[in-house]
Amino acid sequence: MKTKSGPDKPGKKRPNWIDTVPPKVRECFISAIKEHTAGRYDEAVALYSIALNLMPDDPLLLTNLGVSLRELGKFKASETCYRRAIAVKPESPGTFSNLGNVLRRMGRLKEAVNCHRRAIELDRKFIDAYYNLGLVLQDLGKLDEAVRLFNHCLKHNPDDSRVKWDKSLALLAKGDFVTGFDLYENRWTREELTSRHFRQPVWDGSPLSGKTIFIYSEQGFGDTIHFCRYLPFVAEAGGKVVFECQPELVSLLKGMEGIDDILSAGERLPDFDVQSPLLSLPRILKHDIKSIPRDCPYIKAPAQAGFPVHIPEGTKFKIGIAWAGKPTHKNDHNRSVSIENFFPFATIPGVSLYSLQKGPETAQRDKFGIGLLVRDLGNGCSDFADTAKVMKQLDLIITVDTSVAHLAGALNIPVWVAIPYNPDWRWMRKRKDSPWYPSMTLFRQKKAGEWESVFADMLKELKHRLNC
Repeated sequence: MKTKSGPDKPGKKRPNWIDTVPPKVRECFISAIKEHTAGRYDEAVALYSIALNLMPDDPLLLTNLGVSLRELGKFKASETCYRRAIAVKPESPGTFSNLGNVLRRMGRLKEAVNCHRRAIELDRKFIDAYYNLGLVLQDLGKLDEAVRLFNHCLKHNPDDSRVKWDKSLALLAKGDFVTGFDLYENRWTREELTSRHFRQPVWDGSPLSGKTIFIYSEQGFGDTIHFCRYLPFVAEAGGKVVFECQPELVSLLKGMEGIDDILSAGERLPDFDVQSPLLSLPRILKHDIKSIPRDCPYIKAPAQAGFPVHIPEGTKFKIGIAWAGKPTHKNDHNRSVSIENFFPFATIPGVSLYSLQKGPETAQRDKFGIGLLVRDLGNGCSDFADTAKVMKQLDLIITVDTSVAHLAGALNIPVWVAIPYNPDWRWMRKRKDSPWYPSMTLFRQKKAGEWESVFADMLKELKHRLNC
């Protein structure tokens, strides 16, 4: 999962200020704060705008309007509000840090660093500015500096779970899996996840001695595919493993080594003695980067799944592609691309492209008129078992960071993954391979938002492999 800048909340009411403004401004300001707090950002923007009609150069109103606009994804407008507020009041650390937050969201990372550093210069005790600076440095791959800043924040507030969470991501990206996965437990404080409560205790890694352990998936498809590799290790503790996962994965994982019983999310649970969320297993088993399970394949395509892939006459090399992840993913704007990026692969004689894409972005085949050159397989797959069986008939998978990448890796199929400049922690930094998947090659952005060189590198490598 990706991080949220903090605090980036509406400015607190300042009694001296609010007592001096016109009654209409006071009324709009108070109402705007209520609307923002309730998540009704459009209404908050409208109210701040009314107030600004009466006081167009008020820095507090401008800053708060910028916060609401940022929440709506109107980043350029948000930036404009912050810059006008700074022009009026250039010594405001909070406004500089808020400006840094929105610049980070727009991928202008070096500018964001400068803003947060300026906020710290103006207020050395502004802990949120240190935290926000740490987030940007983390995006830039300066992980040691980011960890130092997070540690500084934790000295002042040892119980700040948001800082612990981001520190965990930095440590995991550095390859410090033992400490990183320990802090990764702070994920349950994130609004994206809902913790589940059971009377049975969380497994501590001790021998199960015939007891039943219930393990459940907790995040996306890719996370489930990635971490189900740990289930055989749980089984080695001598108990019965009951695993709950998304319905779309049941037929794929049914019969996997280490699973005694598999349930679809929402089914009635059997009796069990201990339990664990899936992504807590690395912490419980205390695996470091050298001992993580990396033998692949650890998933097999069911014999009865899928369908035969049609191979046009003259085809010498079959490539499956996927260009977009789930739109609701918080980092989807960084990882998903247009199908147009894959067009150069279709120019190579003897290469046939097959779409593994699911969801609304499948419409890009028709939108860009490439349907005949990119044959659709994804819409014929009802679940991941079908996709796995289809993928096994291909020579190479080229994809962005989605569940397709994890599935190919788990099946030990050659897979190339287009990685954004600020990647998910599991892809780490700089390296071209993955410690999790031996069959995977990573192609990384050299600059935030710039995909052209990534696909150019892929095309060059493909031509080299095909001797053309």
